[in-house]
Amino acid sequence: MTDYFLSSLVLLSISAVLIVLTSRFQKISGGIFLFSLGTGCVLGLISAVSVLVHRVPIDYRLDFRMPIGEFYVGVDLLSAFFLLTIVMLSLFAGIYGYGYLKDDEKKNLSVHYALYLVLLISLMLVVTAKNAVLFLVAWETMAISSYFLITFDDEKEAVRKAGYLYLIATHTGTFCLWVMFLLMGQQAGSMNFDQMTLASFPLPLAGVLFILGIIGFGVKAGFIPFHIWLPHAHPAAPSHVSAVLSGVMIKMGIYGLMRLILIVKNFPEWCAMVLLMIGMISGVGGVLYALGQHEIKKLLAYHSIENIGIITLGLGIGLWGQIDHNEAVALIGYAGALLHVFNHAIFKGLLFLSAGSVIRSTHTGEIDHLGGLLKKLPWAGHLFLIGSLSICGLPLFNGFISEWLVFRALFDGVFHFETNALVFSSLAIISLALIGGLATACFAKAFGAIFLGNSRSIDNTHLEENSSLMRAPMLVLGGLCLWVGFFPSTMVSFALGAASTIASLKISPMAEEAIISPLLTVVWVLMILVTIITVLVLFKRIAMKFLPIEKAPTWGCGYSMPTNRMQYTASSFAEPILRIFRNVLGFNVTGNKPQGYFPKEEAISSHVIDASEDFIFRPIFQFIKSLSAKLKIIQFGVTQLYLLYIFIFLLILLIWKMV
Repeated sequence: MTDYFLSSLVLLSISAVLIVLTSRFQKISGGIFLFSLGTGCVLGLISAVSVLVHRVPIDYRLDFRMPIGEFYVGVDLLSAFFLLTIVMLSLFAGIYGYGYLKDDEKKNLSVHYALYLVLLISLMLVVTAKNAVLFLVAWETMAISSYFLITFDDEKEAVRKAGYLYLIATHTGTFCLWVMFLLMGQQAGSMNFDQMTLASFPLPLAGVLFILGIIGFGVKAGFIPFHIWLPHAHPAAPSHVSAVLSGVMIKMGIYGLMRLILIVKNFPEWCAMVLLMIGMISGVGGVLYALGQHEIKKLLAYHSIENIGIITLGLGIGLWGQIDHNEAVALIGYAGALLHVFNHAIFKGLLFLSAGSVIRSTHTGEIDHLGGLLKKLPWAGHLFLIGSLSICGLPLFNGFISEWLVFRALFDGVFHFETNALVFSSLAIISLALIGGLATACFAKAFGAIFLGNSRSIDNTHLEENSSLMRAPMLVLGGLCLWVGFFPSTMVSFALGAASTIASLKISPMAEEAIISPLLTVVWVLMILVTIITVLVLFKRIAMKFLPIEKAPTWGCGYSMPTNRMQYTASSFAEPILRIFRNVLGFNVTGNKPQGYFPKEEAISSHVIDASEDFIFRPIFQFIKSLSAKLKIIQFGVTQLYLLYIFIFLLILLIWKMV
């Protein structure tokens, strides 16, 4: 299976070069892109599934040395689970992207295709690198290639600013990762992960490594308050790139934390508390911020933060189970987090691609300008509905399965842990329930405002469904949402295998069956209930055929001539919920409501303040900017002066060393 994985990397690398060389011939470079993407992802998929099924890891070392590093890759169960997620979403998003962009004659699409393959290669290397230097090289390659993909529409100022913000954030995180890996390498005497795993890390050092990992990996994952780049980058990027960013790239932060836990193993109890707190804040905060958004891709971006929060809740309770030597809680918590990584990639990819279809057809992503699109774009509408039901964690969709596992781990924590863990587990249960309810309200808002009712301001008379090349990937992703929801055994088994690797435990087939069996019982009961409801609905429809049906306009609250603008908007739908949380959220309403019997023309709007961005990072950036402006005085452009600076610095180092 090593050959399949390495063949995938080689094929994708050669194809990226060929695409650039044939950039003058768009059809040829596009054909190379589709062929290499499909073949490379299938080879990677075979390698990942083989490891997950047989549970036998594979390693490969190349006789090529870097300073303090080497080309050492391997696919263990944890790597295989993430590799499976990466290649599946990247394949479908790439095919969709080809159909999404193929009519764009203003851009050099060959460069975009090549960068997409480079991003895919770097993602695959991040999760399979077994050497810290190779990991960081792949991490930086992932950051740079994704920057150019985000700034595809670089003629727009907002897109350029989003790209700069992303670069600043990701390189800040990378600095922390360099420090973390240097400390780990010094303790282990090697930069290879297998040697680090054998080393012993004292609890104080483990705590320092954990903090560095939380910052370094948390920036990429989008933990609140490190999330500020994410709601700017996702809307700026093309929709298929947004799907990959949200579906898999931000999960590299989660992978990094899981790999850190696997290597270090023993952590202080407060580390689990921090993870649970981050999960609660990111989960609830993300969904509340999403409720206040008026642009569809920005709404989905904040929901990525929410789902990262859910994953972190599973990771936190799993770590607490590991610290408390409770194997069941550790395995179920980690498995819930891992399965939600996969599930989120699938349904969030589907949502971004569906949103892209809407934007491509209507040329706007502003929710309050849309409406009535289900009749004009039925494929996009119904697939968006499947993604919405999945992300809300409703039964018989894939989001329900992973959230059920996280809930079970948290409830096990309540029943088996001592005071501290019991309190945090209880708070996490409340938070997860609140997240589910608010997510349901948010997607009722989004789906209702976009696809139901009538168009509010755009002319949708001549709208047509997008090409089959864009619909087919969405259909497959929608099918996967239903497959995991109806038949969860395979993916839960894969997640449990990867979870056992993180916890350094062996899980027996009987123990695995004991975890999966109650879940299957719940699914079968729900399937029976759905079948009964379906039969009753069909019976009602048949009965209604024999009854007279009258069509009339919706009641317009007493207005004799209601217009489309009198429909509920997304803003008005969310306003009562946001007002409840206004003291912690920063919900502002500007303008005045109409007053009196003959009111003047008024305007009213609402927006949510991102406290992390406005009150933490903007002041910091402003301070750095003003400080940099003052320090420019030392930059004269005179070479002799720069040599003097170097001499003074070396002199200071010499004196410091002698003292």
